[in-house]
Amino acid sequence: QENRKPPRALSREDFEKIRDVVIPPERITHNIARDLFLFACYTGVPYADAVSITRENIYKDDKGDLWLKYLRKKNEYQARVKLLPEAIALIEKYRSEDRKELFPMIYHPNMRRHMKGLRDLAGISCDLVYHMGRHTFGSLITLEAGVPIETISKMLGHTNLTTTQLYARVTPKKLFEDMDKFIEATSDMKLVL
Repeated sequence: QENRKPPRALSREDFEKIRDVVIPPERITHNIARDLFLFACYTGVPYADAVSITRENIYKDDKGDLWLKYLRKKNEYQARVKLLPEAIALIEKYRSEDRKELFPMIYHPNMRRHMKGLRDLAGISCDLVYHMGRHTFGSLITLEAGVPIETISKMLGHTNLTTTQLYARVTPKKLFEDMDKFIEATSDMKLVL
């Protein structure tokens, strides 16, 4: 059995390269693939769920904010995530009365091929797979912004925190910010050694 490394989160620099890469408009499926990947980065939605969620999965809360709620195909566990403006913009971009699903379908083998093309277009060196979007959501988009890991676990539709810890890893930026907060909070304490 081949010992493969699990997908990891993108660095902020690589994430921005993918987000900002200009794909010619005639490359329709490349654009859809990139936008589906970005949707994963902004919501943590796995590929199998991203291509099957519908308008019925979107709910408005008491404050008028939009939430995505869906049962994960993998484990039938409910995932809930408040939609960031970037995710809402992607949903709006692909709104169509011609289909129930929020996004057009790209079959998985084609998606994998488009991810390789996207990597080359964006000029990043790591192997780019769709699942990295979930890791990027867990580490870069949420944990680095201070979202507690228990909350991230619910957003990703995980059944235990151990799984979430593989997704939400402390970035160097988060480590430095947390250490600065710790030092500031303990600045008036005297350490006795």
